Amino acid sequence: MTATAALLPVLLLLLAFGRSAHGAECFPACHPQNGFCEDDNVCRCQPGWQGPLCDQCVTFPGCVNGLCVEPWQCICKDGWDGHLCDLDVRACTSTPCANNGTCVNLDNGQYECSCAPGFSGKDCQKKDGPCVMNGSPCQHGGSCVDDEGRASHASCLCPPGFSGNFCEIVTNSCTPNPCENQGICTDIGGDFRCRCPAGFMDKTCSRPVSTCANEPCLNGGTCLQHSQPEHRILKVSMKELNKSTPLLSEGQAICFTILGVLTSLVVLGTMGIVFLNKCEAWVSNLRYNHMLRKKKNLLLHYNSGEDLAVNIILPEKIDMTTFSKEAGDEEI
Repeated sequence: MTATAALLPVLLLLLAFGRSAHGAECFPACHPQNGFCEDDNVCRCQPGWQGPLCDQCVTFPGCVNGLCVEPWQCICKDGWDGHLCDLDVRACTSTPCANNGTCVNLDNGQYECSCAPGFSGKDCQKKDGPCVMNGSPCQHGGSCVDDEGRASHASCLCPPGFSGNFCEIVTNSCTPNPCENQGICTDIGGDFRCRCPAGFMDKTCSRPVSTCANEPCLNGGTCLQHSQPEHRILKVSMKELNKSTPLLSEGQAICFTILGVLTSLVVLGTMGIVFLNKCEAWVSNLRYNHMLRKKKNLLLHYNSGEDLAVNIILPEKIDMTTFSKEAGDEEI
């Protein structure tokens, strides 16, 4: 019991000393700053370092064609560019130069082709024909043609007024006549001029003259282009413009309309009042006649047949009526 208690501090000291000496136990030894050794003789690397001895830096995540000196760097290799070294700037790797042209890499992924004799163009794709290799033999502004380099010899495309293999012959520009619509041609030394007939214009008299272009017709007239331009006839169609002054202005018409409506209302009101007065008189006469018939019947009911003279006094008039039972006559 006492010996065990004495050995315990020694074991703890050895264990602590063994864990504090990083890299001393591994073989081969770990990088002293970038890693430390574990009990299993394996180097444990610090962040940003890798490899069996922790002596290799870790590149930036996503770096494709790059290297590093310190952790998280992406230093591009030759022919690559970009933040992740994923842009191929080796333009000549695709051999763009044709016909044995020599490719030269330039900055920013550009290239240049050095073409072999007899070829030209950006990629040396164009074959040089006689017009390029020997120069143009054409005169008087003629165009050299060699079928894009495929022809064995050059030929010339001559402008009007010249002919020959090299446009060296001056010809009459009016043969054949370039003037249309019976225009008269005049040769002016390598060119021509047309005297156009009436109704036509332009260099070759091909465009009709439009006499209606300037709108010459006034007051609503319609301009018609004549079908025979050689007579220069301008046909104008006129239409008569009847401008009559109204009897009443708009304001006067409104005033007359309002006065007419008011007059109609006054007439209708007057007729209504007259009709009501007449109607009242008719109703009063009916009432009077009805009263007279009632009194007649009453008197005749009590009479034995003798003639009676009865005085009936009405509110509006004084009248005397005599009733007879036999005859039923009424005397006023």
